[in-house]
Amino acid sequence: AILAQSSRQQNSNLARMSGYKGGGAGGGKSKVAVYGGAFNPPTNAHIQLATEIVHSGCVDEVWLCPCGPRPDKPKMKTTPEQRYTMCELAVNTMVSPTFPVKVTPHEVKETMATYDSLSWLKANHPDCEFSFVIGSDWLQPGTDLRTWESKEGVTGEKMINEFDFLVLKRPGYEVEDLSVFGPRFSWMELPHGFALVESSASSTEVRKRAAYNWSHDPDHADSLSALDGLVAPGVHAFILRHKLYKHLAEASLVRSGTGKAS
Repeated sequence: AILAQSSRQQNSNLARMSGYKGGGAGGGKSKVAVYGGAFNPPTNAHIQLATEIVHSGCVDEVWLCPCGPRPDKPKMKTTPEQRYTMCELAVNTMVSPTFPVKVTPHEVKETMATYDSLSWLKANHPDCEFSFVIGSDWLQPGTDLRTWESKEGVTGEKMINEFDFLVLKRPGYEVEDLSVFGPRFSWMELPHGFALVESSASSTEVRKRAAYNWSHDPDHADSLSALDGLVAPGVHAFILRHKLYKHLAEASLVRSGTGKAS
């Protein structure tokens, strides 16, 4: 009986982690916001923003979508599998088990354009309606989502016609009239007069601090003490155990002519 219960629990956990949900309130489709990025690494700011999107009530769930291989970023040494694992660690240690923030692994094995990724999700999760999270900085003069490409060529027009876009207001990137971009664009706003709570902890800053720790302590990186408070404890431990971003310290030492970290 104990084994059977354990097996049922494991199956339930697998279903939850794969993003399955049996419809939204009232039995309709679940509204899911897809929060894409490299997440190299995922920071507390990423998880905090994901939770705020849920708190907005605009969607039922938020799925973090770490990108797959990035040929356009040859200096990125962390693998898609490592970044996906760190996202899982961050989500599973920073929010409660039933809070609707999850991680989707569908981009781990291949490079996928945004339209291809959203189309894959739509085809494989017919019980969900997907929207894509963007910042208002993506809607400035000189940037045009309609020019975005996929494996089919230029599919930006199809993308903005087939999917909803949840837009986050970014300081310094004003958009006077969101409707000019199409009827499927909407602001992410919190109810009850709540203010959006954000953090400035960026992946770039985390990598810089990790490189600093590795350069000053090539063997133990001073336990990556400069990362405390910026990433989830599980992510912190994963970076240290796998010596992620140590190559940045080594490259810096080579450029400075002071040698190479061991």
